[in-house]
Amino acid sequence: MRLFLAPNGFTDRQVAQAARCFRILANLGHDCAVSPENSLRLFGDGRGARFAPEGSDLIVSLGGDGSVLRAARMAIALNKPLLGINSGRLGYLCAMDFSEINQFDGRLEGCALSRRSLVAFEVEGETRYALNDVIVGKPSFGETVDLDVAIQGRAPFRLRGDGLIIATPTGSTAYNLSAGGSTVEPAVPCILLTPVCPHGSELHPMVLDERRQIEVSVRNGVAGLYADGRNEGALKDRLTVRVARKRLSLYLRGETS
Repeated sequence: MRLFLAPNGFTDRQVAQAARCFRILANLGHDCAVSPENSLRLFGDGRGARFAPEGSDLIVSLGGDGSVLRAARMAIALNKPLLGINSGRLGYLCAMDFSEINQFDGRLEGCALSRRSLVAFEVEGETRYALNDVIVGKPSFGETVDLDVAIQGRAPFRLRGDGLIIATPTGSTAYNLSAGGSTVEPAVPCILLTPVCPHGSELHPMVLDERRQIEVSVRNGVAGLYADGRNEGALKDRLTVRVARKRLSLYLRGETS
């Protein structure tokens, strides 16, 4: 199998783990590759950049759930399945632990592909996707955002506070849960709206049919825009978010959905 590895290589320990993971998977008979930048970081040269991610059979992230979210952007763009190997703290979105790499093939056989819904949003004329959530938030600690939130088929709400989370079922157990939103099973066809620290808002946490389209407009000033933890820049006008037609194929241990 041709595996493209997307490691979390911010520390010396993570770099060493990624290099070991690469060697073990290669010794198991897999054709492995990393990006040219990661090859230089892991091996000091370009020998690990054997092929581009579009030539792989499977994208493999190494790290925690944050690494899965970063690798998901690549997997979604290339329509490739994704598997996470957990060497971080939580690993809810990972299929196996770093300690199980020597049994990679057997562990992979014990996993199932879970088809996860995504949200799509427009930035500068470009459609982008998120596996967990899209967040419209305050631009700095001492400020608030003032938003109009329009749900397709309903009268608009006004929201003033720290921000708004628009989450998928996968993301319902992430920031959405911390902010008081509902948790939803991954297979439920829905989209979630959860205000963050609202100041007398008309909007309360909501679970909506996946066919609903959400429009968020900034009433005054600017807001920060984030997707799966990525800073997507400043939002000055209007944002449209909907459930995407495409889905992400994510390997997970014991998943049946």
